[in-house]
Amino acid sequence: MRHFNTRFRLLDTDRNIRLLYTLFILTIFAGFLFTIYWAHSMTGLSYSGIAQHYLGSDQTFGQPKSFQELAETTHFHFFTMPVVFLILCHVFYLTMASQELKVVMTLLAFAGVTLDLASPWLILYVSPHFALAMLLGDVLMVGAFLVMAGVPLYEMWILKKRLMSSERPDE
Repeated sequence: MRHFNTRFRLLDTDRNIRLLYTLFILTIFAGFLFTIYWAHSMTGLSYSGIAQHYLGSDQTFGQPKSFQELAETTHFHFFTMPVVFLILCHVFYLTMASQELKVVMTLLAFAGVTLDLASPWLILYVSPHFALAMLLGDVLMVGAFLVMAGVPLYEMWILKKRLMSSERPDE
């Protein structure tokens, strides 16, 4: 990966590759917006709403989520979420962002994924207080996404300096 990072940058790509990466980022952004809308409609994006969504509620006539329901959702998300962030991190690693920022954003994104995957189980089988873990996981994922999507978009479409034609400082 070190050779990949130092020899190839987003600024060195042609418009077709930039378009591909941009469409990927925009599609994932639309997915995040839809997920936020769905989560808001189901839970109000609140601590109590999240707990009630998984534990059930007399107020909403909701039943607690079953082991089978959690297993089905977790199974799907275990395969999709890491792949989405792998690709997004890969694009982000092509930017001129510092190595420290790249590592921090990667860790925050995958910490968010971990919290998001684990928290429904913890809410249902340990304590409703783990609804806070779900909220934190979602904040970490969305925050990491915004940075890891915003920096590449800026470098691809706004920053005009081409790297291959000039000297680059060593990392």
